[in-house]
Amino acid sequence: MAFIDALLANDKKGIFKSNDTFVNYSTGLDALDYANGFWLPVKQENGEIEHVAITGIIGGTFCTIIGTTGSGKTTLADFIGWCIVKPFKDGLMIHVDAEQTALKPRICAITGADPDDKRLILAKDDTSIEYVLKLIGEIAAMKEAGGKQYMYEVKNKTYGGKSFMSYVPTVIIIDSLPQFNGINMNVEDLGTNMDGARGAKDIAAFYNKALMLMRKYNITIFPINHLLPKVEADRFSAPPQGLIMIRPGENVPRGMKPLYMSQNVFRCNAIKSNMYDKDKVGFEGFKIVVQVAKSKTAFIGANVPTAFNAKRGFDPVFSLFEYGTDAKIINNSGAYYYLEGMEDMKFTRKNFREKYITDEVFRTKFAKTILPFFEGILGNKEISEEDRILYEKMNLIVEDEKGNATANPKTVTKKGNLK
Repeated sequence: MAFIDALLANDKKGIFKSNDTFVNYSTGLDALDYANGFWLPVKQENGEIEHVAITGIIGGTFCTIIGTTGSGKTTLADFIGWCIVKPFKDGLMIHVDAEQTALKPRICAITGADPDDKRLILAKDDTSIEYVLKLIGEIAAMKEAGGKQYMYEVKNKTYGGKSFMSYVPTVIIIDSLPQFNGINMNVEDLGTNMDGARGAKDIAAFYNKALMLMRKYNITIFPINHLLPKVEADRFSAPPQGLIMIRPGENVPRGMKPLYMSQNVFRCNAIKSNMYDKDKVGFEGFKIVVQVAKSKTAFIGANVPTAFNAKRGFDPVFSLFEYGTDAKIINNSGAYYYLEGMEDMKFTRKNFREKYITDEVFRTKFAKTILPFFEGILGNKEISEEDRILYEKMNLIVEDEKGNATANPKTVTKKGNLK
């Protein structure tokens, strides 16, 4: 008997079993879902491999949101968090307001949640590290005790294509890391080097302890962090950059542990020069570009244009307009716009939202037209020589007589997707 077979045959406790199950949730912003997605090969019963689009973010992970003041960080965290828990009657979102600036009416306006919805909790009285760890422990214990009562079936998300059970999602938003301290924090050390070192150490311990329960019990944590000016004692010996999207002169407080242990890091960049006028767009606000600064599933560096409504937060519908415009698939002819291939269905910036929401024919055609562009950014990256060799072995690409690489027609569907 081969070594691996013997090892597995004697594995009574399943310690050598590969666990490749996961759950994924939409961010509520279609372009961001695809920019952070990937193709999952799923083996069918007949032995063939079908590539399934997995979009959004993975549950039970850290998803950090960074940006400067006023760039929409907290709004994005609340928006995504509620999109995750909203479909589940036992879903739960806890906003830990360490900065003491959050208001529940504002969170409800952003999420659309009813103020009396018990699934939305704003924690302000105790926002310490110990408090959040206690929250996580009690939530995990309750899910463990409830078993299948607090589970739901996840279909076709493993490489075997088999369904499995997952706990309903819990989302915890920490706003923000610079103010997230242990209960024994020494106030006298605030703002000193001792404060920074102690804070980074406490945060690292929190991440280590929380991570042990997050995946199993489907607890997703959104830490919010600031981008601050970096002060260099010696400008000729700057420390190494910890994240690609952190620019020279910028600093992310609380040490490198939060960045290392995050499944995703999204950076919010407010484009205040692109302000929305109510008479021209229908609401006041501005454009925000969300950058995928770190991802375990997709290509780092994707820029996703989104629309920020000053009253309601992120607007998923007008964000489609911003994406289409940036991708140059929405064109204009005078005062009117049209989507590539839909020249007969014109619209303006101001009536786009209403037309998309109320006109089912327009909405269906728009979604069908824009889908190939979304799939084009799904796990998007340049094909390297290593990729080329790998894809040839997988029989995904072939070369013609002139040496040009093309998709293998035997492994690609008529829609352009991998079979």
